[in-house]
Parts: sequence; C-alpha cells; structure tokens
Amino acid sequence: MARLKSYQINEIAKDTFVINEAGMSAMYFLRGSERGLLIDTGVGLTDLKAVISMLTDLPYDVAITHGHQDHIGGAAEFDQVYIHKADADVLKQIPYDGIADYIEQLGKMGAYDVYDCSPEDLRRSDKMPQVKDLHEGMIFHLGGRDIEVIETPGHTPGGCSFLDRKERILFSGDACNGFLLCMGNSVNTLLGALDKIKSYEPYFDRNFNGHVGYAGMPFVGSMPNSILDDCIHICETILDGTAQVCRSKVVLGIDSYAVFYGKARIAFDPARIIDEGEVRVR
Repeated sequence: MARLKSYQINEIAKDTFVINEAGMSAMYFLRGSERGLLIDTGVGLTDLKAVISMLTDLPYDVAITHGHQDHIGGAAEFDQVYIHKADADVLKQIPYDGIADYIEQLGKMGAYDVYDCSPEDLRRSDKMPQVKDLHEGMIFHLGGRDIEVIETPGHTPGGCSFLDRKERILFSGDACNGFLLCMGNSVNTLLGALDKIKSYEPYFDRNFNGHVGYAGMPFVGSMPNSILDDCIHICETILDGTAQVCRSKVVLGIDSYAVFYGKARIAFDPARIIDEGEVRVR
C-alpha cells in the first residue's frame, strides 16, 4: 500500500492550517491580512518554508510553544524564532539524535504504516536561529487578527499557549491535553497554568494541542471539551491527597506515576507536588 508524504495540511478554520508531520507533531500556520504566524516547527522531517510558501507569500513569524525536541526540530530552517526564555537553551544545539530515536519509536507505533518517512529524512543543520523572547501578554499582530501569548508552565518551565480570539481557538502545545506529562515542574505549577487557561475559556471554543493524528491515527481535531476540567480535577486530587495514583507507561514506554480521570491522564513526579518555596495556588 502506498504511504503518504511526511506531512498533511488541513484547514481547521478560516486562514488557519494544521500541518501534521507524519504523526510525530502538529504545527499551526495562522494567516492575517498583513503577515502570518507559524506555531511550532515539528521534528524536522519537513521543508517547512516550502510548505508555508503554498499557504502564503506574506512575511511571517515563528514561535515555539515549548522546548521539547518534537517541537523544535525544524527551527534551524529559520533566521529567528520566538521561545520563552525558560526553554530557550534547547535551541543552542538541536538534539537531532534524540529526535531520530523519537521518530523511530512513533514510526513503530503506527506512523510507518501511514507515512513515507524515516529518521534518515531529518533535515539536520549546524545553523541555529536567533532566539527572541516569548512572554506573557505578547501580541502577534497579523492584520485583522491578533494572537495573544499566555504563559502556561507545567509540561515545561517555559510552556506557552496562543489565543486567537477572532477564530476562538486556543493553541496549547502540550500544556493541556489528554496525555499530559508534568515531569519538569510541580503539579502545583501545572494547576496554576490550567487555572489561567480556564480564565480564558470565554474566549475560545476549541483547544488544538501539539499532536493531532498521533503516530498512525487518522484524526485531525481539537481536544474534547472536558479535557481542561479533567486535567484540573486530576491536579486538585493529587494536591489534596485523594488521587488514585498508579504506575503506568503513559507514553513512549515511560514508566511513571500517573492519575487517570475522564478523558485525561497526567504523569507526574511524586517528589514535585509543590516545590520548596512555592505558594500553593489554592
């Protein structure tokens, strides 16, 4: 059976596109009347500049939701990218060997059944982009469309989400999804970020995360409506000691402590419920 090329493009709203990179990661391209915005750069299998040239001839910015390898792999294609300072060190040298291992793992989980790709297709580069600071309240003005940056740490210290009030979409990276890893921050920090997202709920109807059509899944869609409340509930029960904690290989064979509720599961470090010196969010 013939396999697809390493990316698929779907229009999810007016002038709003998701680029599904071989089931490895999802990127989003938002187009205004004056410029565009690329959110995340995937694992680096795709000639992103060529893909975006099919969507616009306008200038555009590149912003990264967080510093994990499956979201920064294509960053070297661009002269400059925006990323939060707490995650910026990852762009000193992109970990291509680790990304190659990740591609192989997801490939064996089903991506190779659907997509024509392999770790050898990685577009490796020694050139690193200029890093520009991404921060709370920053606005990308695209022309008739403003995209607001919301700091949402938890998955990583520098995690950020992007709010498009015009199309009523939240682009949350890996900050609020059904397979949420909270290994680099406290559960308390994660709850604070989820509470912040909750405060913006009147302004979005859909939450698109950093992975659609995961591995070989034939799916492009937003998170279930219950995901935010399910994740908040899990954090609350971990903090008050009532959570039913289990050992679970939550994703990619990682053996961790996890709590399942509704349509969500959160893996966390039991030594980092509330970090020393932190103020409990509630």
